[in-house]
Amino acid sequence: MSHHAEHTVTVEAPVELVWGVLVDVEGYSRIFPPTREVHLLEESPAHHVARLHVDVGGEVQSWVSRRDIDPQRHVIAYRQLETAPIVERMGGEWRAFPLDAGRTQLVLTHDFAARQPVDGKVAGRFSFEEADAMLQAAVARNSVADLNAVKTEAERRADRTAVV
Repeated sequence: MSHHAEHTVTVEAPVELVWGVLVDVEGYSRIFPPTREVHLLEESPAHHVARLHVDVGGEVQSWVSRRDIDPQRHVIAYRQLETAPIVERMGGEWRAFPLDAGRTQLVLTHDFAARQPVDGKVAGRFSFEEADAMLQAAVARNSVADLNAVKTEAERRADRTAVV
């Protein structure tokens, strides 16, 4: 079963500051509480490939994501090249739209599916229904948290810039 989710938040910061937070994949471990480590495996102006180590429900899991970067449109399209144990596929976009000189609409989308069971279990532990429900809940919970983390960091940077 395939799912699509979209979450959005308005950030009181210019799009350039929001974009600076989004493209700094190595900085994710500083602003996203569940992210423990990020290792950049490949990098160019147009893409990143990174291994992320993330606390998922008290268990650190790892996956590799490719991020295709479009600075003109302020869009980062991502997809997992190597997925977490219950994930069949995961991808989506970060999109930053300037609302005016000091505000940005930030949108995070996910297109995803839970892994199909092997011998009746997903990751050796869960029914497909359990894995699917867990994945949907994690995407919903983490999307809100991730958007708020980018919002907080971009607004902190905007406040610091305004003081200088």
